[in-house]
Amino acid sequence: MVDIIPHHGLTQWRFSSLTSRLAGYSASAFLTADGILVDTGIPVAQAEFERLLDGSRIAGVMVTHHHEDHAGNVEQVARRGIPMCLAPETQRLVRTVEPIRAYRRVTWTSMTPLSSALVPFDPAPLELIAAPGHSADHHVAWDPHTRTLFSGDLFLGVQVRIAHHDEDPWTLIESLEAVAALEPTRMFCAHRGLVLEPAAALRAKAAWTRALIATISAHITRGATDAQILRTVMGGESLTGWASGGEYSRRNFIRAVRFRIATS
Repeated sequence: MVDIIPHHGLTQWRFSSLTSRLAGYSASAFLTADGILVDTGIPVAQAEFERLLDGSRIAGVMVTHHHEDHAGNVEQVARRGIPMCLAPETQRLVRTVEPIRAYRRVTWTSMTPLSSALVPFDPAPLELIAAPGHSADHHVAWDPHTRTLFSGDLFLGVQVRIAHHDEDPWTLIESLEAVAALEPTRMFCAHRGLVLEPAAALRAKAAWTRALIATISAHITRGATDAQILRTVMGGESLTGWASGGEYSRRNFIRAVRFRIATS
């Protein structure tokens, strides 16, 4: 399923599946008036995505990172010969797609690896800016002329206490603050759509995340176990944490803090 949502100067393509809607999830791609598409939608929506490509003038595509809800149709783009802009590490990861767990297969399905030749794309005036933390290859797309930010998975919300097993909360804070310093006036989050007062929202998330790390660190220093911290600080495990078998969970956030303390 796809919802077409117009905004000033661009169009949001919001993709979902039956199972993702039941879980409260969708993932969006954004098409600017100049024909630049940011991200490629979810694999399960390939047919809808291809119909949108057929009916749109696409100058080129930018990909924020390798997760299948953002890069899910890169092979379909490349097969058409549409130019793409993506970081070298993102390109490596979408060419060597790793198996995903059942909860992601049910929600988005597995993506087709990129096997076709890639036509390079210069997205100017948009810029692809590194913003790691959510993943090592994560980038945002930035339009300095309109001060519009396409934030990929950088934001997601202020009070986010859930993490993938390979997320780095400290690097995420640095990215949030660096991108906030651009002073965007509009931000489009892949999972929340238009976010008002984006610079303030990014700084609020950075501050909240820093405070959460400090609280968890204090509990670890006093000898608390992960299970105790999960219960007293995080409010227990999330439904997503249970459904993902711990791959995307609150416990991962605690483990990241404990690992940093142990290795610093």
